[in-house]
Amino acid sequence: MSPTNTIWPDHPAPKAVTAWVETLFSLLDSKDPSAPEKVAALYVEDAVVYGMAGKAVGTEGPLPHLLERTEERGLRLIMVRLAIVKARQNSWAHMDSRKHEVLRVYSSKNDFSDLLLIGRLSAKFKNGKEVTDDFIVRLVFQGDTGLNPKGSLYQIWADSAPWVKAIQGN
Repeated sequence: MSPTNTIWPDHPAPKAVTAWVETLFSLLDSKDPSAPEKVAALYVEDAVVYGMAGKAVGTEGPLPHLLERTEERGLRLIMVRLAIVKARQNSWAHMDSRKHEVLRVYSSKNDFSDLLLIGRLSAKFKNGKEVTDDFIVRLVFQGDTGLNPKGSLYQIWADSAPWVKAIQGN
């Protein structure tokens, strides 16, 4: 995702929010095996994420292999948002490549904690088909959006028909 092409409101968005959005869509376009866990780490533990494949809600349990060292507490188990990780792991099943482009961002709050994004997704499928279509996302943050925003709601609206047709080879 190229943030330079994105139109943001005239009121300047916190750098932490613009970085969060850029990071999310870069990860969604990445085939890196660690991308699903990195995406999940952008959200609060009880986040609700509606993707094109359905709904993922919060933490179903810890992934014991993910540990974080902290000065105060030694090793601490990170509660990964397992439902989000599981949903993201299948996201490349039918695609060879994809690119999200966020075209426009609107904010209903001065702190940018409730956003509406208009974007475009282009994808190439393993069967040779290609699709480009627009989407709308509502994105809600918890926490200080100026320092460390965490997503609590991601809800996408898009026409699924072109994607289903492409997957089916039509």
